[in-house]
Amino acid sequence: TTSCYGRAGNMKLKRFLLRYYPPGIILEYEQSGITKSKSIDLLDLRPDSDVAALVKEIMSREPLVTPRKLEQLTALIIKLQQKIGQAEKNQYYLFKVLRAHILPLTNVAFNKSGSSFITGSYDRTCKVWDTSSGEELHTLEGHKNVVYAIAFNNPFGDKIATGSFDKTCKVSDDSCEAEHVPVSGGASSNTIYGTLIM
Repeated sequence: TTSCYGRAGNMKLKRFLLRYYPPGIILEYEQSGITKSKSIDLLDLRPDSDVAALVKEIMSREPLVTPRKLEQLTALIIKLQQKIGQAEKNQYYLFKVLRAHILPLTNVAFNKSGSSFITGSYDRTCKVWDTSSGEELHTLEGHKNVVYAIAFNNPFGDKIATGSFDKTCKVSDDSCEAEHVPVSGGASSNTIYGTLIM
């Protein structure tokens, strides 16, 4: 964010904030001691848009943006334009389709490196997958209801937490049994949940 100060009536511009999606700039300003914000949508911004013309248009309709802010506003729009140009270069394609759960999925999460990922399902299981091969590495079982929340303990990725509609959370790691933790208080009881093989 870039700090800037200007006046429009009794409004004082505090700073610009970039919004990458949808593209735009947020003006954070103070009016009568209260911090407020307003958005300038730049939905038609493209990598080849005329930045000078766009800045001129913004300054003509927005009194908070004074000529003193011309350079800062221009730099921010160029930064936003560069980011949009990068996004256009990303092309995603279907890599694999895995259908190993017997009921619909509730969640998917990658480890930090992206080398493996986990899926939670209505079938009460969490499965660990190798990203490049699509091979199922392990199935974590033991919940008595839908597994609706899953997560790796990033950045390490050596533990997996699963949350279920059975009001429990299970934590599994790659070297020992998991701990079964009731969500609504009470004493926790250790149960064997499986060893994670990575």
